Parts: sequence; C-alpha cells; structure tokens
Amino acid sequence: MRLHTIVALTDFSSVAEQALERAALLAVAHQARLHILYGAEVRDPKFVDPQARLEQRARQLARRHDVPVTALDHGDVGVAEVVLHAARDADLLVLHGGLVAGLAVWWRGGILAQLLHSSPCPVLVVRQDAQGAYAHVLVDVDASPAARALVRYAGALDAAAGVELFHKPGMHEQLASGVADMLQAYRDELRRLGRERRVRLSDVFDARRNRVGLKLRMSAQDAARQLAVQQHRSGADLVALAQQRRGWLGHVLRGGMVRRLLAGVACDVLVYPHDAPQAVQRGQEAQSRVARRCTHAT
Repeated sequence: MRLHTIVALTDFSSVAEQALERAALLAVAHQARLHILYGAEVRDPKFVDPQARLEQRARQLARRHDVPVTALDHGDVGVAEVVLHAARDADLLVLHGGLVAGLAVWWRGGILAQLLHSSPCPVLVVRQDAQGAYAHVLVDVDASPAARALVRYAGALDAAAGVELFHKPGMHEQLASGVADMLQAYRDELRRLGRERRVRLSDVFDARRNRVGLKLRMSAQDAARQLAVQQHRSGADLVALAQQRRGWLGHVLRGGMVRRLLAGVACDVLVYPHDAPQAVQRGQEAQSRVARRCTHAT
C-alpha cells in the first residue's frame, strides 16, 4: 500500500507543527503529495493573514523535505467542512494533538469530533514529536474484515516498524482463531513481498495492570483502558484501531473508545473508518455542501 495524497491541518501552534512534520515525513516515505490547511477551534487574532502564513509554511516544508506541498485555501466555509472536502480524495488525514483538548466539549461537536465522525479516509492524530519513522505500531484487532484492512494499512504506514496485533479477552474461540489466522496471513503476505519485519500477537493478559484490573472488574472490561495499558507496556509510538461509527446521540450518551483512548495515551493514534463506503458518502455530501456555500458566496 502506498499513500498518494495526505491532508494535514494546522493552527500554527507548536503541537500543530509536530503534525505537519509527521505528515511531511510520511509524504517522503510514500512519495505522496501533501496538502495543508489552516483551521482552529478559536481563531488567533495575531495571525492577520493565516493564508499567507500557510503558503509560506508550505514552501518551507517543500524545501526541507523535497516533496510537493500545497497550501489549500480555507475560504469562508466552516473548518470541518473544508477539511472533509479536502480529504475526499486523500489517503490520510493528519490532525494535531491540540485538538484533543477539545474532547471536553466533544458533545458540542468540536472539530476533532466532527472529523473523526465523518472523515472519508483514515485519521492520524499526532501527539508527539516527529523525530523519525514509527518504531512500534500497536493494532487493536478482532476477526472482522475491517480489522484485516486496518492491519494492512497500519503496517504499511511505516514499512520498518514492528507490528503488534492486540486482541481483547472474552473473544469467542472461533473469533480468536480467526485473529490467529489473520496474523499468519499477514506474515505470509509480508514474506511474499520480501519484507522482513517484527510481527507478534498479544492479548490483554500480557500486561500485569490489565490482569489485575480484570480480576477486580470482570464485569466492566474497558476496551480503551486495556489498549492504553498495553501501549504503556509495549512502548508503542502509534496505536491503530478501527472505529465503529455511531450517531451523535450515541457519542453523547456512551462516549466512544477513540475519545477514551486519546485521553489515556500520549502517543499518536490512527483511526481507521470501520464503514468506509458510508464514510465516503458522508465526505461527498460534505463536498456538496461546501460547493453550494462557495457558490452562494460568489
């Protein structure tokens, strides 16, 4: 798998710069085009002309990393809608960790919530300095087709990274066997491609904190907490999971695994749309809304 187009969002903060650097490193690794956008929950008045600054930043990134970088025009449309419009043809959307602070207002539909809910492509939330390629990717899996697609995608993001497939307890024996078969199929695929890399399978009982937690709370198995504990134990610098999308009411009443995971880890998080066809449709609908609003504005 190769990424062809990457879209990254920035508000020019230090954490947003980390995201731009990570997006640029991935663009170099995949020989991809990088499109960058300006957008913020609250616009900083010190940026009198953010578009001019964005174009300057695009030139800097292009010179430093020798990749094609385009500064997309924000216009007068809402940030989330513009980003979804740009992401409709992208292979990856890169967001910065500063948006995670908006989790406190998740129920009000902040930028991060909207993009995770509707992005037509996988979303990478960058939480740490981009000092090089990823070293250890922790992938949350079950035996579903979405999990198989996630493993291939996350594993190809940085070809040299070790891959750890993590599954939760209480899985039906047949499903657990399906996860093991998926691991073997992935190893066989890498072997056919002539790629040597570390690939292993782990479960919730590998980490002592998880074993103790399960013993005390067998009836309340918090999937996000288990995954966060495994990330701390393994030292993974990227956690990847497939997101089962729900309506906004479901997010308000029950929250989401992605939200809880972002609150529990400090590493980067990759969110892969579980319902890719529906995600594409939502992206196309967002594109139509942007086009209509831009037409009315002219």
